[in-house]
Amino acid sequence: MFGYVMPRMEDLSQEERERYHAAYCGVCRALGERCGQRCRVALTYDMTFLALLLGSLYEPEERRGCKRCAPHPLKPHEYACSECVDYAADMTVALVYHKCLDDWSDDRSGWARAYAALLEKSYRAVRERHPRTCAAIEEGLADIGRLEQAAVAAESADEAPPPDAAANRFGALLGEVFVYRDDFWADGLRSLGAKLGKLVYVMDAALDMDDDRASGNYNPLVALDARPQDVREDLELLAADAAAAFEKLPLERDARVLRSVLYAGVWQKYRAKEEKLAKQAKEDKEARRG
Repeated sequence: MFGYVMPRMEDLSQEERERYHAAYCGVCRALGERCGQRCRVALTYDMTFLALLLGSLYEPEERRGCKRCAPHPLKPHEYACSECVDYAADMTVALVYHKCLDDWSDDRSGWARAYAALLEKSYRAVRERHPRTCAAIEEGLADIGRLEQAAVAAESADEAPPPDAAANRFGALLGEVFVYRDDFWADGLRSLGAKLGKLVYVMDAALDMDDDRASGNYNPLVALDARPQDVREDLELLAADAAAAFEKLPLERDARVLRSVLYAGVWQKYRAKEEKLAKQAKEDKEARRG
């Protein structure tokens, strides 16, 4: 479920794009310094959003610089690091490690199993630093696995878990990831993470329907015999809930970048799918006429 929580770059000014890339490079650098160089491959845009969100809320001291690195040996890149960036790097390792295990379980992906093995030692270190959050991730994913198995095994709709049960559970999991500290802002961050997590889960399910229908992997929308375009209204409501939770937080720094993620960026893959389906439908219509 990676690749959704990122800004729409064309909405941002040059200064804002540079700021976003500095945070992205900061997460990458923190991955290498805290978790080992091999973990830099786990870098995603999604946790850059978390780094900027927490940085905007808590305003920690930043360490800025411009250096070459292994992924970019020829041209120096600006980076911004802070304790919030460090936390986002740790959560990157935790989430990617468990995603690899999930991919191995679902698809028997040899690459995913091999990369999980490479991340295992680093994940153990992350778990020592953040035992509450990692326990919440492990418990949440175990619950989602049980819900998915129960849905597959159910002989009727009455016996199956509610269609949104797994999405709700993933939302609760991400809500705990968003809670950086047990303080005044914890409930607001938990609410935003939970609503964004549910949105991402349902959107991912909408885009994966064809593949999951072919592979037999659990997908609540396949069980409902839905189509991607059938769930747009539901996604719009979920996105509105996430935006409302976001707007309750007193964020100023990087607010335009963060809003670009929530109001436009999360929709990029879905809209690309809509355009593809519309183009295919047009071509099919013209073929029937021809």
